[in-house]
Amino acid sequence: MPRLKLLLLMFCVSLTACAEEAPESLQDNSDLVQQLTDWCYADWQQKDWKMGDSQVLAKDNAAFSEGIHKVCRARAELYAEGYEIYPFIDNDAQREIYVLVFSASVEEIKSHIRQHLPALQKI
Repeated sequence: MPRLKLLLLMFCVSLTACAEEAPESLQDNSDLVQQLTDWCYADWQQKDWKMGDSQVLAKDNAAFSEGIHKVCRARAELYAEGYEIYPFIDNDAQREIYVLVFSASVEEIKSHIRQHLPALQKI
């Protein structure tokens, strides 16, 4: 009987340790996504994309800029989920990105990326 209690105690301790690790790993993943999102957005701001024929900087348009932030977030989340995707926006990707900028949500953008990039796969 003491042996069973010891095994039970060890099992409970290991469960507690696992339960304590899970939020930390989720936090680490959340931190990674936030960091990649911030880096992606800062990198995009340096590109000085223009909006149409007006030659207005896209980063100066609040709605467009917010949309880019959502695109960065979606790409960072897909990357963190294990998809083989570059978490930053290539300068040559303007046509691909313009379609996504005014999407309603990050989830909608992620869905669009999954559907339109058939080569996208988990690592």
